Amino acid sequence: MTDGKHTPVKIYIFPKVHHKAYSRYWRKNYSRHEATELAAALAAMRKVAGHIGVNVKPIYWQGMSASPTNSIILNPADVRGTYPIPFQKIDLMVGQVVREAFGCIEWSDWIKNQVQQKATLPSEELKAYLVHFISVAEDLYIDEWVRSSVWHLYLLKYWEAIAGEMVRDPSLPPSATSLACVWRKRIFLQILPAHLHYYYDDLVNVLVEESDTIRQIKTLSTLAERRDRRVEIFLTIWERICSIIGEWEKFDLTSDAINLEDEAAPKFKEPDVKLEKENKEEKPDHDQEEKEDPAGLDEKLAAQVSFKLDEGDPDLTQHISVAIENPQAKAMNTIFTRAVAKCNASADKAQVDRLKKIFQKHKSLLRRARVKNIIRGVDMGKVDARRLYRLPLDGKIFKRKDIQGSDYSWNISIVADASASMIGRGTSYRPWTVAEQTFVSLTEAAKGFFNHLEVFGYQEQSHQCNLVQLYRDGELYTIMPGGQTPTGQAIIAAAMLMKKSDRKKLIIHVTDGAANCGLSVVDALDYCQKHSIDLITIGCGCNVQTRQFLLERYPRGAVYLMDDIRNLPEGLELLFQDRLLK
Repeated sequence: MTDGKHTPVKIYIFPKVHHKAYSRYWRKNYSRHEATELAAALAAMRKVAGHIGVNVKPIYWQGMSASPTNSIILNPADVRGTYPIPFQKIDLMVGQVVREAFGCIEWSDWIKNQVQQKATLPSEELKAYLVHFISVAEDLYIDEWVRSSVWHLYLLKYWEAIAGEMVRDPSLPPSATSLACVWRKRIFLQILPAHLHYYYDDLVNVLVEESDTIRQIKTLSTLAERRDRRVEIFLTIWERICSIIGEWEKFDLTSDAINLEDEAAPKFKEPDVKLEKENKEEKPDHDQEEKEDPAGLDEKLAAQVSFKLDEGDPDLTQHISVAIENPQAKAMNTIFTRAVAKCNASADKAQVDRLKKIFQKHKSLLRRARVKNIIRGVDMGKVDARRLYRLPLDGKIFKRKDIQGSDYSWNISIVADASASMIGRGTSYRPWTVAEQTFVSLTEAAKGFFNHLEVFGYQEQSHQCNLVQLYRDGELYTIMPGGQTPTGQAIIAAAMLMKKSDRKKLIIHVTDGAANCGLSVVDALDYCQKHSIDLITIGCGCNVQTRQFLLERYPRGAVYLMDDIRNLPEGLELLFQDRLLK
């Protein structure tokens, strides 16, 4: 087939988009109550993201406490009004999540930034065309990536939905959004609007000609190769698009001309003065037109959804501000979330066995301590089977426990640095991967014992501290390292999440660098000391300055330093032996 210029064009024949609801076959947890249904739908979308893979951004409804640049945001206006949410709308939400989740895995945001930085922009007006071109090109790449999976069925529905009806008259010269709409209709739906302006022809043909080149990027073996290749191809295609747009006729618009570039403006209509006067007489002044629904969830509904998801209050900023008594402290916003991408690291069996021996010894010590606190031969209490022989002698066959000092179990929180330095640039290994493997072994070894274990990761994103729960329901989850290192802020947040009733509390902070934003480590140390929480920091592969920083700020015996993070498993074992078995 040719495109009018006698250039061979390879056409992909897409299956017809069916209108049956695929989510009908698997979605069983739904409700007629608004907050319950929104929470259930959000939980379903998070499960979808979890099935797709790791390194997927957390998913929230718009209006919940989340950073738009580091989260997948769903618009509740798309589903508001009918509960349970219709299955057709659930399918579209799945399509959006699939698109953005694979964008996270394949680094779409990085591609966008690289292309925008390197692309040629003869005028500022072309920036919108560039942004929409990158979006469509990435959609084309992702569509090819998921073609052989069930997710492609949901994507086809989503492409049809976002292409939609053109807001701009197709007979007018293209705008950035109308061009993107035509591209999607042509590539994904194999249709074109009628009466298209001839300016569209060359632009549509460019992307159709290059679509096979974009699709073939999937065959490259490594993520780095696929990323670099997409940047290279997108820049080449943009040069062609830019040259075509540069040949368009320029319109010098006057004040009384029709603004062709304003596609979203309301249609002008001469007001009916008589009708307007009658309406004013009939309606009181306080009557107003019905307001549009807010874009996101209101504060009350967002709190209800969070509670339904068992997230509690995700914003810890106010609690931390109240807890810190230092008026000079430079606190930052702190958000507590739960990771949704499961960790695929494997446990080290030898390390699991060694840790289990430590926990078993601690369990034996705990039992012995409890036995010592049992008082036998009393006049009342619980029947002691071992003293039944004394029934005819003195009748003292009871026992009771002395409650004081009987709780020897620990509440242990691992607070791990997940800042950008944990990616490990310039090293043959990835520090965060080593830390994950250690945490997997630790959580596996800790199962079945009395101690309570939590694992958190922390990082700075968009000038706020994100404390992310990585271990829940017996499984370890993961996040993508990034941002700065708000150490003091994260330690205080983790300390505040500990139960106040626990007698023995231990925070183990794992880091490869010094704090560089948020509250200082001194504030965190003061808070932990005030609330009887032991705080230990393990410095892994720190430079000389960071070592000096840690040693100066932590009390003696509260810092463990090691040359390489690969020694973290042995360091944790020594720490547990020192703390749990003393």
